[in-house]
Amino acid sequence: MKKMIVKSGRDKSLLRRHPWIFSGAMQSIETGTQSGAVVRVQAEDGRFLAYAAFSEHSQIIARVLSFNESDVI
Repeated sequence: MKKMIVKSGRDKSLLRRHPWIFSGAMQSIETGTQSGAVVRVQAEDGRFLAYAAFSEHSQIIARVLSFNESDVI
């Protein structure tokens, strides 16, 4: 599964369980990640934040599917 890293300080909404990640909050994403892919969203320090569906053509760059790391997506 590809990883997406959220900028420092921009993880606060995810920690409050907000289901959207806006493009300005993304620090990086692994090369070759295609729209529709499920990504593992992490904080800069590597902490798991969520699993999300990635959309490179939207301002909402990822929509959370689960906040539970043990879920199988």
